[in-house]
Amino acid sequence: MRWNVRARTLLTVAALFVCFCSIFTGTGEAKGKTHRLMSMETQEVEIDGRTAVRVQIGSNRADLSYALSSREHGDNELVLELEDVKLDKKFPQEYAPAGAIVEQISVTPEGKRHAALRIKAGVSLLHEDAYRIYTLPGDAHGKTKEYLVIDIFADGGIVQEQIDLHGHTLVLDPGHGGSDSGAIGYSGLREKDVTLAVSLRMEQLLRGAGAKVIMTRTEDVDVAHAGSSASRELQARVDVSLAHPEAELFLSVHCNAFTNPEAHGMETYYYPKTDADERLAGLLNEELAAAGGLYNRGVKYAKFYLLRHTEIPASLVELGFLSNPEEEALLADADYQEKMAQALFHAIARYFDKGGEEK
Repeated sequence: MRWNVRARTLLTVAALFVCFCSIFTGTGEAKGKTHRLMSMETQEVEIDGRTAVRVQIGSNRADLSYALSSREHGDNELVLELEDVKLDKKFPQEYAPAGAIVEQISVTPEGKRHAALRIKAGVSLLHEDAYRIYTLPGDAHGKTKEYLVIDIFADGGIVQEQIDLHGHTLVLDPGHGGSDSGAIGYSGLREKDVTLAVSLRMEQLLRGAGAKVIMTRTEDVDVAHAGSSASRELQARVDVSLAHPEAELFLSVHCNAFTNPEAHGMETYYYPKTDADERLAGLLNEELAAAGGLYNRGVKYAKFYLLRHTEIPASLVELGFLSNPEEEALLADADYQEKMAQALFHAIARYFDKGGEEK
């Protein structure tokens, strides 16, 4: 009996020791989830009339961490540092796309959890406008959960084409306003102020390109009347759209919020009442992802009142989370608001360029 008690004691101590060791040996791996790079592909695309090569790298996890490298490299090279990654056995470490825009792509492991992505182009990459870097959601039910996307432009960042939107009409809807502040961030930033600032800047850009812009509001006011019900306020915005049958699209601008301050990213929504709703939301999503650098939560179907009751193609965009302190700081910054306005402007220009149809 005494031997059994001693044996049980030793076994218990051993088990506790194993658990103790497991906890501490696992802390090094808990810094971040490892992303397995699954695939690489390239294709030639046209963006705002500019020819580009699109590099897409598929990952088995979302929220891949990447940053432009500070190491020295040539004027025609782009180097990205990738964190918490490893390469799949079938992933190509060297890749030579067809054409002269991109000459060589290589991904070099650096340690156990880091890699360097190097793109050598046939054009200068000194200008920020020579390339775009962003992420796109993968297949929620497939192995690839996210794509890291790099667009390399053939003109080396020299934009030659002017955007002409004469003859086009649209409705812009800055979310909330007046008695409805919308979401409020930790520092007190109000959603209604951000949406109005971004929308007013978009109005300037669109009018400058020749478009006719109808605003649901241009000041900090309710669209219906102060203290009106939420449903009446939404209908008032729909009514603005219905009063202008010449309008070709409706865009509602919002910021997000959640109880968990770690919630983050941007997203766009659509309801498929026409053949073009999803395409509009997709273009808006792509441009916001390229310009803002936030985690891309994707293009989502939603039965929002505004999306269902407007008769024209419509989308609602969430620029980021005011409940996330880092994103709230970005959304309060005038330069970042300018980026958001420019991104939405370019998405609308791309939409009108193809008449809402697929390329």
